Amino acid sequence: MVAACLIKEIQITSELRKMEDIDLVSKSTVDDLIHQKFEGVLPKCQDDDDPFIKGEFDVIKELLEKIPATIEGKRKIDHIIDMCGPIPKGTGLQNLRECIIETKWKYDVATEDKQVAWKALILNFMERYFYLICFATYALEHGPGGYQKPFTSWMDDHKELRTMIEEGKDKLEWYRTVDAQKLEHLKDLINAPNYKENLGVLIRTIYDFAFATYADLPRGAIKNNSMRRLAATTLMEILPPDIAERVNKKMEEDPSNSHDFLSLVGLVSYYGSGEEH
Repeated sequence: MVAACLIKEIQITSELRKMEDIDLVSKSTVDDLIHQKFEGVLPKCQDDDDPFIKGEFDVIKELLEKIPATIEGKRKIDHIIDMCGPIPKGTGLQNLRECIIETKWKYDVATEDKQVAWKALILNFMERYFYLICFATYALEHGPGGYQKPFTSWMDDHKELRTMIEEGKDKLEWYRTVDAQKLEHLKDLINAPNYKENLGVLIRTIYDFAFATYADLPRGAIKNNSMRRLAATTLMEILPPDIAERVNKKMEEDPSNSHDFLSLVGLVSYYGSGEEH
């Protein structure tokens, strides 16, 4: 859909420019028509300034730096992606850049077996986005002349791009972690002799860190689940070896339990002392 819209836009724009060249239509009229149909300002959304929503992924930034012409190609394809995306900007279909981010959110909270499928989908979306920018750059250059040069030949002229996307499409933060200095603070709390008295502060601090780590996610189930999962992982990471061993042993005895953050807090409080219960 996005590629088809781009091809049609270039076709119509080229025909309008030809009509302008033979004085059939004035330049101002052509400019107005092109702006109104293809370059109009879209409604603003609160997340528009987010770097990832704007498509500023590492491999995309590498592409723009390597081939400056792709900057205009990205601008053009991003506008079409927005117009094809959900309302209020688009017609209600799919925004490819947002798909990358939203699927990454799902990956963050998925179990390990499901993460494999989500990651494959993310990489597929990233590859599509990369090649759409390349195609838009090619189309802007060769479309007005009738595509005398095929896209495959254009890609052969820039063969390094195939390697770039293959090696760079997974340059994402696959696992979010708490800052190392913050972890040290948490370890100080859990290693204190009166750590059970510190549990309230510890729980609140871990949740604060988890909230800050996922501050970019919108409110909802995905954000809540992501925070709880990171909080549980962080708690297990900071446990002293002796406490971690007892807690892990208890978890292995009851593998059917979900062992979420609050359950782990209970286990740490109950079994952390090493006393028999």
